[in-house]
Amino acid sequence: MRSVMLGAALVLGQVALPAAAQPAGAQPALVEQGRYLAVAGDCAGCHGESFKGGEPVATPIGAIHASNITPDRASGIGSWSLGQFSDALRKGRAPEGHLYPAMPYTAYTGLSDIEVQALYSYFMLGVKAVSNRPLANDLPFPFIRAAMAPWDLLFLTEGKPTGAATVHGEQQLRGRLLVETLGHCSACHSPRGTMMQERADRHLAGAMVAGWWAPNITADATGIGGWSDKKLASFLATGHSDLGVAAGEMATVVSRSLSKLTPGDIDAIVAYLRAVPKMVSPKLLRAATVTASPLDIAAIEQPTELSAWQSQLGHGTRQGDVLYQSACASCHGADGNGSAGLVHPSLHLIDSDSTANAATLVQVIAHGVDRTVGARHTFMPPFRSDLDDGQIASLANFVRTEFGGVGSVLTDADVAEILAGKSATPWLIRYAGPLVIAAIVIFVLGLFLLSWKVWRTFTRRLARR
Repeated sequence: MRSVMLGAALVLGQVALPAAAQPAGAQPALVEQGRYLAVAGDCAGCHGESFKGGEPVATPIGAIHASNITPDRASGIGSWSLGQFSDALRKGRAPEGHLYPAMPYTAYTGLSDIEVQALYSYFMLGVKAVSNRPLANDLPFPFIRAAMAPWDLLFLTEGKPTGAATVHGEQQLRGRLLVETLGHCSACHSPRGTMMQERADRHLAGAMVAGWWAPNITADATGIGGWSDKKLASFLATGHSDLGVAAGEMATVVSRSLSKLTPGDIDAIVAYLRAVPKMVSPKLLRAATVTASPLDIAAIEQPTELSAWQSQLGHGTRQGDVLYQSACASCHGADGNGSAGLVHPSLHLIDSDSTANAATLVQVIAHGVDRTVGARHTFMPPFRSDLDDGQIASLANFVRTEFGGVGSVLTDADVAEILAGKSATPWLIRYAGPLVIAAIVIFVLGLFLLSWKVWRTFTRRLARR
């Protein structure tokens, strides 16, 4: 569960749901349905595999600690009623107060009554109670829970996730549930507005998240328009295709959630993404005339062991072609065409090599790929401890220019900024504290001046009498 910024209000009553949904009489099929929905919603992503909570979710206003959602009555949600559970999921309001939308209730608001019942049954009956009190959220003023109510009034539309598209047919309807509600894909793939709300006018058009570029996933040519349904489905289910490889947070989403969905649901996601309005995002055009320095492959020793390329990197070269041949060619080939069957992908085909934003390539070079889907473990070693920022910039420039076919001029400073992982924070949020204090001071001064003026007018009238 990831998102950012503020939370909910509105005076809400208990949700009237069928008695059969109560956990004491829940049917095994309903519990299993809830388990599947929890996997599709990637609840473990923030609350942990045991759901005991405590994992901090980084936001521009500070770290928000995920709560314990096991059925422990003292520290979890074991004492919650079905109505309270529903309010927390769909309205951002828990018994202890307003939630911050790091818990993406602006997406989960699209859940139906029966889906809420299933999730409630699973968390009450299918999850082991664990006693654990996560750290309390200690966010700076003015981001107190009570201040979340106005944000909700502006940006929460009950029953409709932000940006959800009109659909036709059962398959697209199912896909919308998986993409917009359970998967809350827009939390990463949609840019944010001045109050950290998801921008519906740029829905799924791509955004920077913690130093990674979450790409455009609409069917525009600058998004997934060039992907076939089969390749997109393969990527979602396995994290791998010849056009892209899941790394970073996306790799864990594939491992924990997407790879565990049924083939029918993967196809439904693809069908829905095709129905989402197309959005254009920056993308450099591949140009055959743009090339890197010619490769002198014969003059470069081809390493056969890990220690071989490490020793070559040790001399501190910043030549992109030398770095590539030393560290990358043994898997991706001296020509960048990858290995047989594209187990190691072709760098000529990978979309992120030619995008206007080079963040993903830089992050993959620095942090590698570590993804497990079923019995298959995909691993690319991280080079952060072997390469400095200038070397990573040179290597990324070489790959993007030589294999991506685009001009690339990354600098040391660009790489440092990307790897720092700082997402741009709107000025209104960045200066919220001083602005609120200034507003209070102005209000108090205005109230004082008004009172003084009223008093002065009153005393003058008394004097005239």
